[in-house]
Amino acid sequence: MSATRRTLEDVLEQARQLPEAEQQRLVAYLLGGPVPAISEARRRAVLTRFLAESGSEHSDFTDVSAHKNAHLAEITATKP
Repeated sequence: MSATRRTLEDVLEQARQLPEAEQQRLVAYLLGGPVPAISEARRRAVLTRFLAESGSEHSDFTDVSAHKNAHLAEITATKP
């Protein structure tokens, strides 16, 4: 299986795990239609979760600062 196909399958799996409203927003965006705005409560919940996780990742690599995107992407991708 090609890397591109595997990546696409990973993206689709993540999309399937989104709440229904977020799936609808994603489909509207991909089809080029108007994307409904997210509610203020939802926006705040996402921001709160993002801020709560800021700086909370762990890596076994000692050179994370030099290659942080590669290491942190791997760590973040494994979280539910």
